Amino acid sequence: MSFETKKNEFLKLLEKTWPPQKVIYFADWTIRISDGAGKRASAISLEGSWEEASFKKLKNFLKKLGKSEIFMIYQPDSVFENELDKLNYQIVDKSCIFEIAVPELIKNKPPPISMFSIWPPLNIQKVLWNSNGVGWQRQAVMYRAKQPKTTILGRWSDNPVASAFVVKSGNVGFLHALVVDQNFRRQGVARALMQHAGQWANKHNCKRLMVVTTEANTAATSLYTSLEFQLVNKYHYRIPKA
Repeated sequence: MSFETKKNEFLKLLEKTWPPQKVIYFADWTIRISDGAGKRASAISLEGSWEEASFKKLKNFLKKLGKSEIFMIYQPDSVFENELDKLNYQIVDKSCIFEIAVPELIKNKPPPISMFSIWPPLNIQKVLWNSNGVGWQRQAVMYRAKQPKTTILGRWSDNPVASAFVVKSGNVGFLHALVVDQNFRRQGVARALMQHAGQWANKHNCKRLMVVTTEANTAATSLYTSLEFQLVNKYHYRIPKA
C-alpha cells in the first residue's frame, strides 16, 4: 500500500499529536512556541508564498517575542529554502517521515506480557524518558494532546525497559518519544513495542501508523525499515548560523 503525505496534512497531524504550548499566526507564518520541547513543537512554517518584506516583519516580531528562529522546511528547493540559504541559515536535523498500514504492522504479535498501554504514564516511564533525552518539557507535550492517546510501557525480563507515546488524529496513529534502555537494545524490544502500538492503533480504527526520526538516528531508521514502514517524505530545519 502506498501513501503520500502532503505538507498541510503532516503539519496538522503533528500539531494535533505533538501540540505546541502556543501557536501564533502572523501573516502567512505559523509560529509555534514550546520552550524546551524540541523543534517539532517550536518550529516556524511558511503557509503562503515567500515575500522578503513579510520575512523582515516576522524577524522583528520574533525579536519582540524573544523567540528563536527555527524554520521547518518541508519542500526542499522551494523559494523559501533558497532564500534562507542565501541568508546563511544552516540546515539541522534532517528528518524522515515513515508510515505503515496498520494491518501490515500487526501481522506479528509481540511476546505476551511484555507491552502495556497506560495513561497517564507511570513514574518509571518518566524516569526512562528523562534518562534518554525526553525531558519534562517534552513529556508536558503529551498531556496537551486532546486526541485519544496512550503510552506504552515495555517490560523485558521483568524490567521496565521501554516507553513511547501514541496518539490518534483522524484515521492516523502517530508514535512519538520511543526510548529503550541502553542495556536492552538489540533484543527485539523496540520491534515488540511497535507491534503493540499497531494493535492499539487498530483498536482505535487507525488505518496508518506514522513515526518521525532524524536521518542521523540510524537505529530508528533501520527499525522502521525492517518493519516495512515506507519512507513517505522528508523535512529539515533551518536556523541562523552562530
